[in-house]
Amino acid sequence: MTDWDARVLALAASVVADIPRIRVVLDQLGIRNADYEDPEDYVASAFVNAAGRGKVLAFQAALVKEGLVRQGPAGEAAAIEQGVFDRLAALQTFSSAVYAPTDARVAARRMLLACDLVCRVDVDEKQAGTGVLVAPTLVATAAHVVQDLVDLSDPTAPVAQVDSTSRVTVTFGDVADLLDDDEKPTRLPGRPVPLSTRWLAYFSPPAPNELGAGTFVLDSVEGIGAEGPWDVAILRLAERQPFHPTAPRKRLPRKPFQVHVLHHPSDGRGQGLPMLWSIGRVDRRLGDPPLRLLHSANTSGGSSGAPVFDSEFRVVGLHQAGGLSAVVREDEANNRAVPVVPWVPRLAALELPETAPPVPTVELLDEAGAAVTRVVIGRAATRERIWRGMGPGATAQDRLLAVLAPAPGLGLRFTKHLVHALVTPFGGAYAALDLANAQGDDAETFAAKVAGAFAAAVRAPGSMGLTTRQRDTRNRTAPALAETLNGIAGQTGAWLVLEGFQSSASRPSAAVIDLVRQLVLELPHAAGVRLVLAGWQESLPSGFEACVEYLEPPTVDDIARTLLPPETSEGVVATLRPLVGAALAASQATKPGAGPYEVAEHARGDLALKVGAFISALVAAGVRDE
Repeated sequence: MTDWDARVLALAASVVADIPRIRVVLDQLGIRNADYEDPEDYVASAFVNAAGRGKVLAFQAALVKEGLVRQGPAGEAAAIEQGVFDRLAALQTFSSAVYAPTDARVAARRMLLACDLVCRVDVDEKQAGTGVLVAPTLVATAAHVVQDLVDLSDPTAPVAQVDSTSRVTVTFGDVADLLDDDEKPTRLPGRPVPLSTRWLAYFSPPAPNELGAGTFVLDSVEGIGAEGPWDVAILRLAERQPFHPTAPRKRLPRKPFQVHVLHHPSDGRGQGLPMLWSIGRVDRRLGDPPLRLLHSANTSGGSSGAPVFDSEFRVVGLHQAGGLSAVVREDEANNRAVPVVPWVPRLAALELPETAPPVPTVELLDEAGAAVTRVVIGRAATRERIWRGMGPGATAQDRLLAVLAPAPGLGLRFTKHLVHALVTPFGGAYAALDLANAQGDDAETFAAKVAGAFAAAVRAPGSMGLTTRQRDTRNRTAPALAETLNGIAGQTGAWLVLEGFQSSASRPSAAVIDLVRQLVLELPHAAGVRLVLAGWQESLPSGFEACVEYLEPPTVDDIARTLLPPETSEGVVATLRPLVGAALAASQATKPGAGPYEVAEHARGDLALKVGAFISALVAAGVRDE
């Protein structure tokens, strides 16, 4: 008998040595085997030859099917049979928790939608990387893709270099597709999308050890903390895109999970390939919470910044780089990505349009507590002032607005509803307080009310007892309140609207007025705080004099524009002026005691009922400016 390996002999011993039947099995599987005088040699040789052709499992399964596997002493199946059944069951049902089955058409649809979001990023007409639409006007990519176009002289405030907008090109739809039942794919030309003049919305550079081949270690997060750096750049587009990005994952699984990378690798000649699709898995999270991810999807130069999707095609990260060492085994996680979780909360603030969006209506409660929809007439200056305060880089003066009404009935209390409508869709924290309820408050009590309106608490030390209350407000209460609001501000600020200053019957206490003045003085040190003072009666601190807006009665044009779609030409507005002017005069005559805003609302309501069809026809006719 030949000197076989002990494991081979153990397998052979589990098989009934019926050579003719075994030979039939081998012939069916295309496995050649020499005849031996000793039957045990024949069976052992058959296993070795089956292994050489990669058919051990098929050979074992055929032996079980033919009844050629011995039973144990107690009638149980031999180890070979049990092992075959276990392995066959795994193959036929669920062989991998990472690559789980999914609904085919649903997955295909999600993938096609994801393809619409992916773009090629070129710098100076050379392919540089890949990006993904993360908001209607924002594209995310790796920071090192555009780093040569960024002025980093102040590392805390990166800005795009002068005249760099034309050097970056973002192209969607650069794909190969099958058209008209053609068997050969056709490369579609793609659609370049213009960037905003302020194209660099956000920039977080790579970590120092990620910059050079000599220092980059695939599984190291040295120099990276909870605040980054992330190697992420957000590019701002000039126009909103017609696609709807899916919300990125807010949490990442701890176990390995399947990923899909849609990317535009370089063709090696400075141009990008049409979009490619790579499948892999995330094997490791570097850090807890994760600061970087290791994945196994195939990528190449030009894939930097490509979206890494999960099995539902939600973005979980941006591909960053590949390992320099050779892959030691098939499907090894040798690529690195930046998770989206740490930086995606910034998107709401970064998506801000350059001009304030229209606010056609606001929702408020009537005296009975029922929801009422009110049309906003005019107030364009208020909207623009609020909008200036939204940006992360807003100055202290931009973050203060004192709205004054020289006469009653100008819609002063509408202000808080405008603030709410503008800031909350973009992630701003908001609270409004009526100072009619603060007549008897001291500074500490009112500060607690303000913090409570934001569901927070002021962590202020108590009075020393050795100083005046006014000095205590200046040195302790106001800074503590500003710090509290700054801590909950998020990316578009904590907006505090205070109204009721103008009330003669319920004027707030002097301590409250002093606290508000001191809070204004804290604005330069609390970049997240925004103050709107509706009806403020005092002088503002030095340097803030220009933060005042005086309300005016709604004009004929203000009323006309509420009846027309946004961006309607001046020609259409001019056509409506006589009609609106007559309606406004009629309302003034029928409501002599009403304020200007109420009169404008009445005129607008009458017009909407009487001439709605005429206005629709006028807009459809497309009247143009002369």
